[in-house]
Amino acid sequence: MLDMLELVWGAGFLSPGGPAAVDEIVDGLDLAGKLVVDIGSGLGGVDVHLARQHGARVIGMEIAAPLVALAQARVAAAGLSDRVDLRHCAPGPLALDDASLDVVFSKDSLIHVADKDAVFRDYRRVLAPGGWLVMSDWMRGPGPYSKDMEYWFEMEGLSYHMQPLDFYAGALEAAGFAEIEVVDTSAEYRVLCDAEYAQMKGPLRDRMAAILGAETRDHFVENWRAMTVVLHKGELRTGRVRARKP
Repeated sequence: MLDMLELVWGAGFLSPGGPAAVDEIVDGLDLAGKLVVDIGSGLGGVDVHLARQHGARVIGMEIAAPLVALAQARVAAAGLSDRVDLRHCAPGPLALDDASLDVVFSKDSLIHVADKDAVFRDYRRVLAPGGWLVMSDWMRGPGPYSKDMEYWFEMEGLSYHMQPLDFYAGALEAAGFAEIEVVDTSAEYRVLCDAEYAQMKGPLRDRMAAILGAETRDHFVENWRAMTVVLHKGELRTGRVRARKP
């Protein structure tokens, strides 16, 4: 899975868009010297970019220990070990002090968390007054899951806990956030996903087979085809969220 995602989404990234998507999430924020926690830091590509391009001091929190080790190697190779602190953590409340952070950042990781209300309350706890929550996430449409959506879940083989776009504004308000902004980015990702699928069927096909084997390659190509279906039906959606702690 890691080899596949990096091949499609770029070295160090486990969700789409690469550095440009990170820049969109933090657009307008001055992160120079600010303390940012990256929730679900994965392979560290986001953290390297936040530190190198935006001047942030970054704490990366990740529940999968093997990913932390790989990310630490990436950060060390980038010469950023003094700016990026990657930590293995257990699911649940963050092991961070109250009001200790300037920014909580998350890129497409809350899809794996069922109790998002509790998560948002914890994010507010660790933010200093005036601090920002900025994130993107995978979301769902308003209706029940279709057979196409269930098939995509089967192809993914992961546990997902998705909410519709309008859930986020209400949940963040209930958690005590203000200046809440929720933006539907589904149209953007539909175009990108179609391009990814075309690459997998064409220019990337042989490279995928060499890295993954033909059988696994074919599984992921079908996985992406199934994802384009639910994206175009509006059952799978993407969005960006921003909110401020008063």
